[in-house]
Amino acid sequence: IYYDLLAHAVELGHESPAIIRMEQLFPFPTAELLSVLERYPNATELVWVQEEPRNMGPWRFVHERMAGIHPSLPELSYIGRPERASPAEGYPALHHAEQQRIVTQALRKH
Repeated sequence: IYYDLLAHAVELGHESPAIIRMEQLFPFPTAELLSVLERYPNATELVWVQEEPRNMGPWRFVHERMAGIHPSLPELSYIGRPERASPAEGYPALHHAEQQRIVTQALRKH
């Protein structure tokens, strides 16, 4: 979903929120992540965006590790698909619409 976010963020220009891409989840890169987040001292919100449904993908793993890593960080919130039994929408048009909703919601969140 990073590339979808990036493409739409470019359209927003300087109005775009910062987008940080995590490529490593384990071992959790606490020091590296804190180093990147220090570049945004005025951040009031941290949002995890993922393509997979909420009960799939890394959301719970990341949320658990982000909790309390630094007292000045805002709590991490989630934007993505709701919990589901299947990872797929089932129809390309539904997938595209849901992907668009996630990207729009994530970039408006700031």
